[in-house]
Amino acid sequence: MDISSILQGGYHHPLTRSWQAKQQLTKSMLMYPIFITDDPDARVEIPSLPGQCRWGVNRLEEFLGPLVKKGLTSVILFGVPLKCNKDAHGTPADDPEGPVILAIKRLRTLFPSLYIATDVCLCEYTDHGHCGYLNEDGTIDNTPSVARIAQVAVNYAKAGAHCVAPSDMMDGRIKAIKRGLIDAGYGNRCTLMAYSAKFASSLYGPFRDAAGSAPSFGNRKCYQLPVSGRGLARRAILRDVQEGADIIMVKPALPYLDVIGDAGQLAADHPIACYQVSGEFAMVHAGAAAGVYDLKTMAFETVDSMIRAASVTLYSVIHNTYLDTSNPILTHLSHPLSKTHYFASKANFINVYFIKKAWAWTTATFFISWITSPPSIRTRERLLKWVAHTTMWLIFTGWFFGPAIFERLIVASGGECVLALPSGDPITVPVELCFTRSHLSPSSHPELFVTSSSSFTPPVDWRAVPRLRRGHDVSGHIFLLTMAILFLTDQLRYSLRLIERGALHTVAVAANVMMILTWFFATYTTCLYFHTPLEKITGFILGASCFAITLLPEVEAAEKRRKAGNVKQLKET
Repeated sequence: MDISSILQGGYHHPLTRSWQAKQQLTKSMLMYPIFITDDPDARVEIPSLPGQCRWGVNRLEEFLGPLVKKGLTSVILFGVPLKCNKDAHGTPADDPEGPVILAIKRLRTLFPSLYIATDVCLCEYTDHGHCGYLNEDGTIDNTPSVARIAQVAVNYAKAGAHCVAPSDMMDGRIKAIKRGLIDAGYGNRCTLMAYSAKFASSLYGPFRDAAGSAPSFGNRKCYQLPVSGRGLARRAILRDVQEGADIIMVKPALPYLDVIGDAGQLAADHPIACYQVSGEFAMVHAGAAAGVYDLKTMAFETVDSMIRAASVTLYSVIHNTYLDTSNPILTHLSHPLSKTHYFASKANFINVYFIKKAWAWTTATFFISWITSPPSIRTRERLLKWVAHTTMWLIFTGWFFGPAIFERLIVASGGECVLALPSGDPITVPVELCFTRSHLSPSSHPELFVTSSSSFTPPVDWRAVPRLRRGHDVSGHIFLLTMAILFLTDQLRYSLRLIERGALHTVAVAANVMMILTWFFATYTTCLYFHTPLEKITGFILGASCFAITLLPEVEAAEKRRKAGNVKQLKET
């Protein structure tokens, strides 16, 4: 089979299938670079990368566990061998007992749903620090270098990597790796992500400190692209597309947004990735530390620029700043599948006409059933249940959407004060402005709009009142749907006990059943496309708990009837 015929490697995994769509910022677009050392218990801070460490395989669970719970979907592994015997051919690169292969196997066991990519290069493993084999004069010997790179990539795939990402920039290595994957049976089981446009940048310094991969002599300008070589980058992108790459990457990101845009045009049918490299990370942190800007705001701004330029997959150690989707600033974003999956769009009719009005529909269904019921089951007890459920709903929505009485609680639980701009973009503002319900405008509060990461600045005379966005991990939709299903099911049992039902009440019972089925379907689509697992679980638990609370008076009354019956029976005997 010809190399150009193999496409399945680019969508063999659920995550890479989602990457085929053009997306806005979502957590599935973020890939965390991890430095794996050959000391299994290591946790060594990297001074030039604030907050980042070299990790041993035995420490990966404690490091990644919390991030995976927040929604981290993918990582890319870089080996940092400190104890091995490096040689001219990078022999330790695919050592079965080396850090990368051990980490692949450990992560596949610890986090089965985590997507694992591996950087493929020889620089960390050669004694000279260059990315391939060398001729006697110190220049790159391309042919054996490509063969060795392909061998390492295939061995990573065999170890369980979902994706191999060659960063060496040897000519022809994409074709060689693709052929190697096909011949080994991994052509449709392992993604090939090409560092197609990797420039000889000055921004790699902190990474080379972290990975110990600086060349012992010379530099890499003869195989990495010159910084002014936009034409070369375009040619390299087209070459890698022809050679079988599943994903096209540009590295670094911020200085090369024009090339990212070129990649989006030249490889329009491929996912485009960009690497926010260590020097970019260090710059963002340094500016924040100097008080030039807010770290989170700048993190968003840099990422937004990459997405705007055409990138859909981001590689950055900054991303744990905004990974948690309970962050209110992310709630306006569309689902990544919203353009191809109808119910992934918030504009679907179930969400717009039913879920958004769920308690109104539930209330209408209840009263139709109650009014058409015969007197024997048209009881005050059922009305009181509806009142109790409605009270629970009002209490929850009051907390969730934040009227004044609950504002302090919302802030304490992680909420933020957010101002929605005319463009739809939100910006965070001090919480005191939500407490005072101040009108904000570019003329009254210019400092808020100067620091905004939005590409749109509203007119000077525009003004609006900010609102609190909740920051808690509870799905309001799941809570409400759970309570509605349980309430209507509980009400249905009264009607099902009747031996005979009038025509109107029969229609009301059918409407009740249809509404329950509608809520089940709405719950299914909501669980499938929206909210984190924690938000869904807490929504279910909270909904079921509120329903149970409303049953307490009925349980108490039943207990009193049981005791009264026992007393009566004793008197009769």
